[in-house]
Amino acid sequence: MTKILAIPSEKSMISDCLSSCDGIILGIQGLSVNLPFYIELKDLEGIKKTNKKLFIMLNKNMHNHDLKELENTMRLLEDYPIDGVFYYDISVVHLGKKLNVSYPLIWSQEHLATNAETCNFWKNQGVSGAYLSNEITLDEIKEIRKQTDFLLFVCMFGYLPMFDSRRHLVKNYLESFKLDQKGDQYYLEKEGQMYPIVDDMNGTTVYSSHILNAIEEYFILKNIHIDYVIVNGFHMEPPIFKQIMKLVSTMTEENKVEVCQMVDSMCQNNVDKGFLYKETVYKIKEGK
Repeated sequence: MTKILAIPSEKSMISDCLSSCDGIILGIQGLSVNLPFYIELKDLEGIKKTNKKLFIMLNKNMHNHDLKELENTMRLLEDYPIDGVFYYDISVVHLGKKLNVSYPLIWSQEHLATNAETCNFWKNQGVSGAYLSNEITLDEIKEIRKQTDFLLFVCMFGYLPMFDSRRHLVKNYLESFKLDQKGDQYYLEKEGQMYPIVDDMNGTTVYSSHILNAIEEYFILKNIHIDYVIVNGFHMEPPIFKQIMKLVSTMTEENKVEVCQMVDSMCQNNVDKGFLYKETVYKIKEGK
């Protein structure tokens, strides 16, 4: 059965998300990126008191100086009732084998999880699932599902990360022009579209100008046996995201269009379907 996971828009919403959906995804301070907020390991105490799912993001591109903390964190996570760890850096897989961790590892390299062959490669390395790329179509998701028995995670709602840099692009710009810094989040305006930008300790990330709203496609994803769909609260006002979570959790196949339209309205119609129905223009030609 397809389960709905939420990425809370702020720490105070953890309980709301757990009550509205099947589980949540949280990130650990210093070892996670592209999340609305980050927690300390001690914050996990007492979170999972129900049968809801709890996944942890360790999806930072790790550096040598991160490895000791990463290993210690992965070891300590064994003491918590988590359902899996998302990873970007391969060091997580190596440490998982070294520590013989009991929790599943989920491949989460954003733009790279695009095919079943690589999913099956990671399965042979002991990995349990993949968070599929947001740049593939619905038909490609269906094909991947047919060719692998991996656990599959698909983003169904939220702003999508488009570009990352280790450089502090916004801060460097402000310093160059002697402008005051007014927080960590800014916007890039291009061709009439506003792209959220976050410049924090991990560098700079540019997000999509539109919010992905594939809530209407939930039942398609459910019927092809996608294991988890994700509703991401990044850059969403908590009261609005709370309403969206309630709508999604009570949605039926009969009212899905109405629910999707209500969500569109809450997002001021700044929504689209991402790449779900956009075919890839350039593909590698197969050899004869």
